[in-house]
Amino acid sequence: MGPCQSKSKQQIIEEQPQSSTTRRTDQVFTLNNPSLVIQTVTPQLEVINEPCYQIKENLSKIKTNYCQYSRDYSDIQQGNQKLLNQQKLVQHNLTGKIRIIETYDRNSVNEQFIIDLGSLDHPKIITVHELYITEESYQVVIDYCSGGVLSNYCQDKSLVLFSESEIATIIYQCCEILQYFQKIGRTHGHLTMSSFSRVDSSNDFQIKFSDIRGLYVKHQINNNNIYTLAPEVCNFTDNQQYPLSTDIWSLGVLTYQMVCGYPPFGGSTIESIKSQIKKMAAQYNNFQFDRVSKLCVQLIKKILVPSKSRITLTNLINDQWFKIRIKQNDQNIIKKLQLNKVKISSLQQLFLIFMIKNFCSAEQQQLHAEFVLLDENQDGQLTKQELLKVYSNKFDTNSEALLYIDKIFQVADIDRSGTIDFGEFLVAITDKPGLITDENLKTAFKILASSNGKFTKQALRYHFNLSLQKVDKLFADHNLDINKVGYVEFEHLMKQML
Repeated sequence: MGPCQSKSKQQIIEEQPQSSTTRRTDQVFTLNNPSLVIQTVTPQLEVINEPCYQIKENLSKIKTNYCQYSRDYSDIQQGNQKLLNQQKLVQHNLTGKIRIIETYDRNSVNEQFIIDLGSLDHPKIITVHELYITEESYQVVIDYCSGGVLSNYCQDKSLVLFSESEIATIIYQCCEILQYFQKIGRTHGHLTMSSFSRVDSSNDFQIKFSDIRGLYVKHQINNNNIYTLAPEVCNFTDNQQYPLSTDIWSLGVLTYQMVCGYPPFGGSTIESIKSQIKKMAAQYNNFQFDRVSKLCVQLIKKILVPSKSRITLTNLINDQWFKIRIKQNDQNIIKKLQLNKVKISSLQQLFLIFMIKNFCSAEQQQLHAEFVLLDENQDGQLTKQELLKVYSNKFDTNSEALLYIDKIFQVADIDRSGTIDFGEFLVAITDKPGLITDENLKTAFKILASSNGKFTKQALRYHFNLSLQKVDKLFADHNLDINKVGYVEFEHLMKQML
């Protein structure tokens, strides 16, 4: 399929005049480079950002631009972070956010991959922020995980860098990611240490699945991914769909590798490694296994077996071993919930989540970890009964605890569904005074507003994938005329939450 945009329109885009003046209010100072001053340009949404009809429906959740990424991002030095050949480290000219650009040639395989990206939505998976389409390439803007891929920590086989609780913390998050794969009907088949990245270098060990392309375009077997290949798919052809059990096997290999520093099956060639994998004769008498619990060894043994006997994902994520993983103090959660008692509307929630994602991405990962600890049955929803187990020992009676939980639900359960999903939890627990600052509000408004300094239906549909009816209702709930809402009204709307 050729370019979706006519050449004449593309020329118009490229010939758009660019601002050459850096205003004082446009200066962006970042932790990475506090002296950095970046020239900013306000996008002309009506002209250059309208997605092509042919893939507009499939890409409705991804902000799509028909131009080079260099219009909005500047290349920056890579530093110590190792990137793939198709990746570049960039900084957004307006917000100062550090991102990664992945560039792919325009062909039928990559086009289908790009279309499929619109369905990915999970806090533990790399977020696709924007897409830039040129005549030659797709340029995908994704999260930058400053902690690097997990394989960076296992290059020296003489070193074992992870404690058992850290390993359990990482593998548990991998299980959460597999649950999402199962939900969307996908498998990877070649999960390795390079498939996951640490969000940062903190001791929280929060990770994200970063090999999103591997979900849709199967990797060729090579010297790097052969070690985690499951025995039942060693002779599969490239176009055969891998079962979920193959990804479970890979997690067993990764657990073994983090315990020992090397994978359980080796060899000098791909075929010799395949031969060892098929034998499934992993060794557990290595001295490194003396440092971990029996539960850890038992779980690995439940995974590295024939697929018919292999542990299921449900039993895996509920295994007793994961009780050893790093846990956060729920007192922090309680204090945050107690500070956020102001009821907010659906429109305020929409804007607040946008600001959280743009200004608090690392904190968002931490909040998700806390949410998971509260979400006992791992269904992505918090119930009053689940919260009661947290609060029951903090009040004299269950009735007092339930009364307090009711107050939490009055704030957090915005859609009145009787449960609190992660989006609602995120809004309820976020430090709003620290987020809703004048600087952040001005930056958010610059991104969200159209070129005339007002909200328009087109601009909001562009950023949030909303129907015209939904847009009208959200603003009508606040007695606002969307076409007359400028920064003053936006600031007033957001500061009502403080």
